[in-house]
Amino acid sequence: KITFFGAAKTVTGSCYGIHANTTNILIDCGIFQGTRDNEKRNVDPFPFRPSEIHYVLLTHAHLDHSGLIPKLVRDGFTGRILATPATVDLCGVMLLDSAHIQERDAAWENKRRMRAGKPPVSPLYTIQEAAGSLAYFQGIRYDETQELGDGIRVRFRDAGHILGSAIVELWVRDGTVEKKLVFSGDLGQKNLPLVKDATVIEEADYIFIESTY
Repeated sequence: KITFFGAAKTVTGSCYGIHANTTNILIDCGIFQGTRDNEKRNVDPFPFRPSEIHYVLLTHAHLDHSGLIPKLVRDGFTGRILATPATVDLCGVMLLDSAHIQERDAAWENKRRMRAGKPPVSPLYTIQEAAGSLAYFQGIRYDETQELGDGIRVRFRDAGHILGSAIVELWVRDGTVEKKLVFSGDLGQKNLPLVKDATVIEEADYIFIESTY
C-alpha cells in the first residue's frame, strides 16, 4: 500500500508512505516550503503514527526531503534512517541549521505576539531535537543492497542531483512474487562538474517520479 503524504499538488514536503507485509517505510520526510498555507502544514500532526514507522529511506539532504525528520523523531519515531554517507553528513549540517532558523523565527514571532497580548508559539523543532535525530541515521553506500527483513530490500543509486543524492530501488516480496519499486528523488542534469550523471534504471514494476525534474 502506497500513500502520498507530501509533494502532491505542491512541490515540497516529499514523503511517500509504504506499508509492505508488516513493515512501514517512509521515502523522505520533507518540510513544506513556499506559501504561508504550505508552511502551516508543517505544524499539523503527521497523518500516521511516527512510532509505527520502521524505516525512513532518504533520497537526499535538501530540506523539502529531510526537514521534518527532527519532528518525526520527537513525535515517537525510533526506527532507522537509511541514506548515503554523504547525505548523512549533509543532514548533520542542514538539519541543525534548519532548527536554528525555526528557533529564530519563533523568537521573532513571540516578540510580536507579546506586544499584541497573544500566547507564545514554540519552534517547529529545536537545535537539541535536530541533533538528537542524527543518532538514527545510518549510511549505506551506493549500489549496495541492504536487506530490511520481512521480504524487503533496498539499494541506493546515484541521482546526480547533489552530493549523496539517490534514486531508491525497493524490492518487496509477497509470498513467491517480488515487485520492484523505484523512487526517483530529485534527478540532476548531465555533465555537471561536481556530481556524476544519474544512474540509468533499466527495469521496475512501479516508478514514482519527482515530476518537477
